[in-house]
Amino acid sequence: MGDAMPALADPRLDDHERRLDDHERRLSSVESGMTAIQLKLVEVQTEGRMRGERQDVDLRDLKDMTRDLLGGMAFFKSAFTWVVGSLAGILIFIAIWGPKLLAFWRDWHHV
Repeated sequence: MGDAMPALADPRLDDHERRLDDHERRLSSVESGMTAIQLKLVEVQTEGRMRGERQDVDLRDLKDMTRDLLGGMAFFKSAFTWVVGSLAGILIFIAIWGPKLLAFWRDWHHV
């Protein structure tokens, strides 16, 4: 029975305690490293979420500006089409009825 428990001055006990202390120190270091990694992960996730929200806002603003620009362009295209159509109609009318209109004008003003 005396061999089962080493004496307090036994070098094996000191070596065992030293290994336990070293193991606990390493474990503490790993735990603090894990905590630092978790904090950095939360920070990166928060930053990524904020960046994503900013990108969403920027994309929505860009879509709004594009829609407004296309709406303005559609208005000018429509106005241009009406002007060109009206001028074409007037020119066609003059081309068809030009000589008769000129004769009417001369008769009306006695030229």
